[in-house]
Amino acid sequence: MSTATLLFFVIAFIAVFCIRFFHMGTLLAFLLTGILAGQHVLGLFELSGTWNFLGELGIMFLWFNIGLQINMKRLWHLRRTIFGLGASQVLMVAVMLFPILAGITQWTLIGTIMISLILAMSSTSEDLQILIDRNQLQTNMGRQTFSILLFQDLLSIPLLAMLPVMAGKSINLGASVIDILVMSLGLILGVVVVAKFILNPLLHVVTKIQSHEALVLAIMVNIAVWAVVLDLMGLPPALGAFLAGMLMSETVYRHQINASIEPYATLFLSFFFIVLGMGINLPFLESHWEMVLVGVIGLVLIKFFALYMVARVRHVSGREAALMSLILAQGGEFGLLILQTMKTNGISAIPMEHQEILTAVIIVSIML
Repeated sequence: MSTATLLFFVIAFIAVFCIRFFHMGTLLAFLLTGILAGQHVLGLFELSGTWNFLGELGIMFLWFNIGLQINMKRLWHLRRTIFGLGASQVLMVAVMLFPILAGITQWTLIGTIMISLILAMSSTSEDLQILIDRNQLQTNMGRQTFSILLFQDLLSIPLLAMLPVMAGKSINLGASVIDILVMSLGLILGVVVVAKFILNPLLHVVTKIQSHEALVLAIMVNIAVWAVVLDLMGLPPALGAFLAGMLMSETVYRHQINASIEPYATLFLSFFFIVLGMGINLPFLESHWEMVLVGVIGLVLIKFFALYMVARVRHVSGREAALMSLILAQGGEFGLLILQTMKTNGISAIPMEHQEILTAVIIVSIML
């Protein structure tokens, strides 16, 4: 084993220990590990084909995990809060952000809309961890916060479908908003049918042989199959991984799948954040730190006030509205994923330097 590899694992251990000591999400520790091990700090590793491949696997597993949380029965049970409070929150934040971004940038219209929406999303993993650590997930405030996060996860379907439009590609399913919404609804309805009549019987056969390895491989094959299918349709492969998660969430083996894939998902997710950290251009951000600082303050304040107003209009108490607004007033993994997907696929709806700044703004806001 090389000295660089040894140092890498030591850095990862220290980062995880320190981050968890301050009750922050472990994935941020891997992000810091990538920054420290990257070419701009210690120079232990450079981004290579192998690291990029591991990062792409991490992206797939993160989308799969998000899809796995979207269960139709759960959505129906919380439908009023999800599509009332959740939709209002995203719309209010996007409406407040859009004129600001349109006024200070020269982005395309679709790019400005897209960035406004992804900045309206919050960090599902961090927020749920906060609620769980404080035993607040089952409180009224916790359930409403969880419902907002579920709506945000659901919104990721049409937002992912917008990526080919941002790239200027012509896709068979169309590039208009109506086409995207119809396609999203079709995917959701198709999930229920495929899961019930195809995936359930297949998983029954797999689980019958009582092999943990076979179940894990079946999950990975499912992710790969749908990623390839969506890629052939001209859509982002990440949407295929997201769809694979939704399919699995509709089967009777959902909890078994979640338990089986969790260790592997955590491993590959850590690779995504390590690669993301390695790819951050620190010299560029150092020369533009004022923009990052203004961006973080602006994002947190705008989201807080937008969330607070929406919650109060829906008759949430002042204290609970303030708590919800504080918990959700940051960027999220979805924004990081979209920006990374745009970067790796050469989508230039917004300038590359602006993508770097937005990535830093989201990361710092999550840490706060």
